[in-house]
Amino acid sequence: MDNNQCILDREQVKDLRHMLLIGLASYGEIERLVNAHEVHQLVSDKLPEDLRPLHPTGAADTVSGFATALCHLESASESAQPPEAA
Repeated sequence: MDNNQCILDREQVKDLRHMLLIGLASYGEIERLVNAHEVHQLVSDKLPEDLRPLHPTGAADTVSGFATALCHLESASESAQPPEAA
């Protein structure tokens, strides 16, 4: 086996997809809370700073990282499928 390869069985790929989707949903929830906090700060009384949700990565490309990881899993699972009989 090449040092740059990793073998995953179907259950592992399923688990990884599931965890990535949970992470992506959580990331979306943080974005929603950050946006709600910002809107509240603009139109209402100021909230204490410690109530501001903390962004888990602080990076603008986090969503693309999730998408890339899911694409890699999809490619791995497609290449692991046995060829269809002609």
